Amino acid sequence: MRRSAWALAVFLLAGLQPAALADPTPSPSGSVPAPEDPLKVTVTELHPRAPRPGDLIEVRGILENTGGETVKEMQVRLRVGARVTTRGGLHDADSERPFTQSRVGTATTPAARDLEPGGRTRFTLRTTVEELGLTGLGVYPVDIEARGDAGDGRQALGLAPTWVPFFGDVRVQPTRIAVVWPLVDRPRQDTLDTFRDDELAGLLSNEGRLGRLLAAGRAAARPVCERPLVKAPPPAPSPAPSPAPSRSPSPSPSPAPVRPRCEPVRVTYAIDPDLLLATKAMTSAYQVREQGKKAHTGTGQVAAQRWLAELTQAVTPATLVALPFADPDVTAMTRSTEASFRDDLSLATALGRSALADTLNVTPLQSVAWPPAGVVTPTAADVLSRGGARALVLDPSAYDPPEFEPARTPSARTLLPSATGTELQGLVSDPHLSELVSGGLARELGSRLAEQRFLAESAIIAAEAPSRSRTLVIAPERRGDVDVTAAANALRDLGRVPWMCPVSIAAVAQEEERCLTRPSTAVPEPQDRGPLRTALTGELSQSYLAEVSAERDRATQLTDAVLLTDTAQAGVTAMRARLKRAAARAESSAWRSDGAAATVALDQLRRDLNDLIGKVTVRGGRVLLTSASGNIQVNVDNRLDVPVTVRVRFEGRAFGLPPTESALVVVKALTTVPVQIRATSQRSGRFFVGAQLVDRNGDDFGEPTVINLRSTRYGRRALALTLGAAGVLFVAAAVRLVGRARRRPA
Repeated sequence: MRRSAWALAVFLLAGLQPAALADPTPSPSGSVPAPEDPLKVTVTELHPRAPRPGDLIEVRGILENTGGETVKEMQVRLRVGARVTTRGGLHDADSERPFTQSRVGTATTPAARDLEPGGRTRFTLRTTVEELGLTGLGVYPVDIEARGDAGDGRQALGLAPTWVPFFGDVRVQPTRIAVVWPLVDRPRQDTLDTFRDDELAGLLSNEGRLGRLLAAGRAAARPVCERPLVKAPPPAPSPAPSPAPSRSPSPSPSPAPVRPRCEPVRVTYAIDPDLLLATKAMTSAYQVREQGKKAHTGTGQVAAQRWLAELTQAVTPATLVALPFADPDVTAMTRSTEASFRDDLSLATALGRSALADTLNVTPLQSVAWPPAGVVTPTAADVLSRGGARALVLDPSAYDPPEFEPARTPSARTLLPSATGTELQGLVSDPHLSELVSGGLARELGSRLAEQRFLAESAIIAAEAPSRSRTLVIAPERRGDVDVTAAANALRDLGRVPWMCPVSIAAVAQEEERCLTRPSTAVPEPQDRGPLRTALTGELSQSYLAEVSAERDRATQLTDAVLLTDTAQAGVTAMRARLKRAAARAESSAWRSDGAAATVALDQLRRDLNDLIGKVTVRGGRVLLTSASGNIQVNVDNRLDVPVTVRVRFEGRAFGLPPTESALVVVKALTTVPVQIRATSQRSGRFFVGAQLVDRNGDDFGEPTVINLRSTRYGRRALALTLGAAGVLFVAAAVRLVGRARRRPA
């Protein structure tokens, strides 16, 4: 009688014919769709997301015949398995799907009963919470199974596995969830801010990775409410027998819809300022210089303009975190004994915040930092805290994995050791929620069921301790991708299901997170996760960083000890900024997993520096000294478009010239200045004298130049002999003249 009443109710509500009971054959082992299944089942709608007792459940989707035979007499039905009550059990079920032995008694016929190869048709399935067998607190495996006859008799030909969470009448304290949404790429520009490739143009487009990430984050701020929830009508009572004829009873009115919960969700964007500056540069005509190819104009101007405009609309001061410029490998750099790397991190932090503030006209949060995944040493934490951070968003890989799976998911907050005495806390992200919110299962299950798997994960967390609220952090992979539909809906779910509520990472850092529209318990105490890991795991190598350090020192010498210190020179300021950005890009964590790309970036930095340094040279030719002392002169060429200040040091030990420096000279942009010193010749002959440029600090700069010098000076003995010989000749000439005079006749 109950099934007949339900079938009648469905008929009255949806205008469908009551469906015949389906074949009670159990579902295949594991309930996993096989690649060779001829019917592909795609679920497009599953309502409600948070079913309650008495709710009507509706599943809509598409059937596609991917086989080579016509499928006849198709039907779609539901199967449900035993509920799962622990998070570990849910993860185990991902690898070995549980049986869904209980067949729900109502099946439906799709729009097309028969389907030829390549054909598609839609279906709608309706049932109730009671008919589906949802009773206890937990999540239930549910399979949407398609059956038909493809030539071998009627059988299961395709299915879509999913999960349905159920809390019944249990009142749950919602889990507070903060979302850190990454907008991070790899460095794309060289020392001259020319683009190495044009891949960023595709990434910023609507179809590109960065375009999808921004679209999903913006969609979360525009809530899309669930359809009004409809209660299934109670079974119609059997009419009492009456001998007198009576009019047919009118059908019971449908229950009033239940107003759904619907709140906007503001994600916090974590942005690499290098990406932001690159995008800004692309909003006008820009040059691309790929290795081994001729420079050409980039193609991403329109995409960059649109992406930057949408980002500007999306961010607010409370929802913006600036990563240090180029997202450096903080841990690897703080392992080095060179204090200069810590200076680099401080500079990158300041540069990152100013770049975001100038480009987006928004001051980013300073209380939150997000180091790259993996080990975060206490030294790295201290360096980040010196930049104003009071909370670090950490990946679970920063800690050793626990020996035993905890019975209850811990809150995100934990205390961090600090050598500076600053109170510093870690906000450890949840790896499974972070992975699921991106919709990575969409390719396998479709966007709607990928979202449903996220709902199941979040529900099982709340079900672990329904009376206690926790704070969790979602932080997807730094340079990962998303399915826009699945990710946007998963983010919206934070504000529309009863077991979750959205909070900001800024509020979590201040220990003030509260659900906006619902009362919640006090902020949970920090969890003890043990000490931070210290082992080397996938960081930039110290040998690589040593090479970067050498190139950075050369760049610093050029900018701080050679370029003219007059800050009024706009070109000097621009070159100094370009070189500092170039050194930061070589220290990026993006090169952790791509050693070949790291080598390319370092080689490009070295070549560009060689080119810049090589434009300031000392030039000399042949020099002739014809006296005891004379001038040795060379020319200092400056082919840079900014002025420089240098000295020239001369040295020629074979010539008898000790190291001698000229006065400091200023060489204007694109000019040549002669530089000379006074030298005393010790002897005659051909000699080689070295001329080396020297910066303001007295350090060698650039490559030396060799001068070919020829001295014609006589030595003292040679001069005495010459004078003696001249005297003898003079006396001989005088004697001869006197003799001639005497012999002349009177």
